[in-house]
Amino acid sequence: MLCSCGNEAFYYQKYSNRHLCKECFKKDIERRAKKVLGKDIIRNNVKIGIGISGGKDSLVMAYILKELFKHIPNAKLICFFVDEGIKGFRNIAEKYVKEFCKEYNLDLKIIKFEDEIGYTLDEIVKNDYLSKLNIGKPCSFCGVVRRYLLNKHALKEGCDYLAIGHNLDDFCQTILMNYVEGNIKNIIQFGKEFEGGGFVKRIKPLKLIPEEEVKLYAEINNIKYQREPCPYSSLSYRHRMKKVIEILEEEKPGVKFSILRGYEKLLKYLNVKEEIRRCEICGFPCSGNICKVCSWLIKLKEIK
Repeated sequence: MLCSCGNEAFYYQKYSNRHLCKECFKKDIERRAKKVLGKDIIRNNVKIGIGISGGKDSLVMAYILKELFKHIPNAKLICFFVDEGIKGFRNIAEKYVKEFCKEYNLDLKIIKFEDEIGYTLDEIVKNDYLSKLNIGKPCSFCGVVRRYLLNKHALKEGCDYLAIGHNLDDFCQTILMNYVEGNIKNIIQFGKEFEGGGFVKRIKPLKLIPEEEVKLYAEINNIKYQREPCPYSSLSYRHRMKKVIEILEEEKPGVKFSILRGYEKLLKYLNVKEEIRRCEICGFPCSGNICKVCSWLIKLKEIK
């Protein structure tokens, strides 16, 4: 089959019914990322923090941002790598991250759970601290702390935006998980992130790109990444939801875009404002008197 440009196609995009050559596929991915960002972000004198993990999503995101900003005057990119302390996993990821940042001349800052909160994730799980904190799965603890630390250091570095490597599949999984669980608060918060003092606004360049195409983009651009999944990820509810969405997409190509579009339409009818306070300990914005991370750390000290 031929691509619309006349060159030989190498990929069939089911949901658009198009055959694409490598060059047109690459341009299509970058066009969608550029569309998500817009002119307000791709501009002069902007500093963007990039949450980078060593996996395909974050490295592809960093690669695309490097491409989009390479000719923008005074634009700065800085990568943040969070080491949760997962033995036999994060140390391998760190090697990929360091090699990538060196190859593409990107600044890198390494943030360690152990330095920041006094524990590695392995220690939290091994000592059964999760049950004592009334937390179901390791991902629930890790996700909150990672977001906290990324925001903390992006703020410290004076970033205008913090880029997160969530692809279209990630969005759909989160949306459906919240629907199924009836978690109205999370449904609203996920789509309407708080902006203001103490928070660095998040951007998600891969929002319109399916996971399969992120992986393909990495391959055609020879981006080396860690392929092994986090050893704790299979324990998460998200992992099971991923399987459900894969079945739906196979039966009806394009359903992922439908889930996202429907959710974004719903958000227009939701105008719920939550009072934002300041954590009495760290000073970061939160909904109560003490943020979730600080409350956990207090309990961990009591347990220990």
